[in-house]
Amino acid sequence: MILKNLLPVAYMNKKSKTTEKTAVKKYGGALLEPYNREACEVCGRCLMECPVMGLSEAEAKKEMTAMREGRPGRRVLENCETCMACNLVCPNGANPMMLFQQRFYEEHQRAGLPEWSQYFQPHEPGNFRADMIAQHTPAEKKLLAKWTDMSPCEEFAYAGCNICSAPYLTQAKFLQDLNIRGSVDYCCGEMYFRTGMLDQLRQTAARLNLYFEKLGASRMMVLCTAGYNIFTNVLPRYGLETNMEITSYLPWLWQKLESGEIEVKKPLDMTVTIQESCHAKVIGPEYYELPRKIAEKLGCKVKEMRHSKECAYCCGIGGGFPAKKNYHPLAITRATLRAVYEADRAGSDAVMAYCAGCFVSFSAGLAVYPTRKPVFHVFEMVQMAAGETPKRFNTARGRQFLFGVMKKQMPKALSRKHFPAPDISVEP
Repeated sequence: MILKNLLPVAYMNKKSKTTEKTAVKKYGGALLEPYNREACEVCGRCLMECPVMGLSEAEAKKEMTAMREGRPGRRVLENCETCMACNLVCPNGANPMMLFQQRFYEEHQRAGLPEWSQYFQPHEPGNFRADMIAQHTPAEKKLLAKWTDMSPCEEFAYAGCNICSAPYLTQAKFLQDLNIRGSVDYCCGEMYFRTGMLDQLRQTAARLNLYFEKLGASRMMVLCTAGYNIFTNVLPRYGLETNMEITSYLPWLWQKLESGEIEVKKPLDMTVTIQESCHAKVIGPEYYELPRKIAEKLGCKVKEMRHSKECAYCCGIGGGFPAKKNYHPLAITRATLRAVYEADRAGSDAVMAYCAGCFVSFSAGLAVYPTRKPVFHVFEMVQMAAGETPKRFNTARGRQFLFGVMKKQMPKALSRKHFPAPDISVEP
């Protein structure tokens, strides 16, 4: 009963009625172009079909009008997780999320950030990732030190913040030949993008420009779906300047399996439900179908959640993205349990995540959710099918994550203190 009460009311809503007009389907950079005020008809469909809010037509039109007029609005600033689903369902391709993101930015400029949000600011001392890294094994810390290599190279695999939070995931044989580079000091800025911290996003782009200039590479494969979307479709709009060829690891992994270079020696013979990356829906169907093809290639049967693919829920961290929530621990907990609850209801043997961030969020959620359903990263599942035994630190890491929130964030949850959004220097 306690868990049920923690779930957002929107989860219980019936699917909203929508207009008959077919949505303009577009993916990639086009989906993240600025809000098109002239194209928007204020039909409310973006907020009616939002997987989190699911407003009535009257509520949706009222809220959208407020957003367009620059008034605070009630629901978007409190509940929008910037999952980008609204851009997909807009019948005119107006990209309403970009309007919501702008209102987030204005709210941060007006009110600053609450004290409790410091724990989730990517470059603040003692943040949640720094806490996690401090508890890594000696072998993992050695990996992170190796990845900070700044010597010039022709190509590399980018380890963003999410992979740096779980570096043991890269210790599979099929990843051993990759030249992995990166650190939390050079995160892509995904969290700044989703929370509307646009000045910090520009500063992130400036820092990455210098980083990539030092490496001098011509090709980069990103080991994170969020990072791939941010590097290719977002950061170029905020000042990223690079001629590198940027690819994602998922097509690479699928090709390795399809060609037999990674041999499936022990088919997994299990059912899995897939936790979607919010960014996959932007990249498009060919991309978010890849994890499903990989799972089937490994011997799994896929059972979809009620909300999946383009209408999927965020893994939970998105619950802290709304401008009025600013990473409040209860908001993140509530959203994480919502995702875990839905995954549990799918009736599969396990959850598969292809985003290391989703993997960490689910691990934290399962630490308090009353089920024994395991969550695997896609790298771990490929390892198992290839006859390897992956290291499984995620349960302990999930508990460590929760402990950090309880110890360092919860005591500030009632604080009324605010601070200005921190600037990011070009050099770490």
